[in-house]
Amino acid sequence: MKRTIIACSIFESELTNFLEDHAADVEIKWLQAGLHCDLDLLEKSLVPMMDETVGSEHEPRLLIGDGCLPHMKDLAKAREIPLLKSKNCVEALLGEERLRELERNRTMVITPAWIRKVFLAPNGTRAILGWDDTDFKINFGRYDRFLVLDSGLDSLSDEETLDFFSIAEVPIETEELDLNRFKEVMTEFLA
Repeated sequence: MKRTIIACSIFESELTNFLEDHAADVEIKWLQAGLHCDLDLLEKSLVPMMDETVGSEHEPRLLIGDGCLPHMKDLAKAREIPLLKSKNCVEALLGEERLRELERNRTMVITPAWIRKVFLAPNGTRAILGWDDTDFKINFGRYDRFLVLDSGLDSLSDEETLDFFSIAEVPIETEELDLNRFKEVMTEFLA
């Protein structure tokens, strides 16, 4: 059976790579990354996508963290759409225990897509929340570092790293990301 995945575009590189390796019959509807910073906007964007998928010939799946919207599980359950069994995208990539370990010592764990699609994108956090550089510094000043998980699929350029550092003013470190956990999550998710 063909499946339709409603997916946060934060997963674009990883999901596209997974689907290339697994000949799954899948249609993807991309949801803009970063909408979780405005819960009303996230719901207004997500619900119509969910509703148009329910009842179609494609079996729907929801590849979005169940913690990205307080009542995400209820929305999915009401429409009988299977939902990713992870709090957020980073937990889907690492697992809960590894994520907690990395978040210690005031570390924010993100992926290159976070920097590109949420923080630096013209339609990202700046536009959604109306933030300027000062707002970034105030909101991210509580972190001692950003840890960017790099799978090698779509690494940040030096320029992107410097652009992000210039607005957040928080040290940025990179750690290699093995996608085996994500592959396991996706295999179960599409089963």
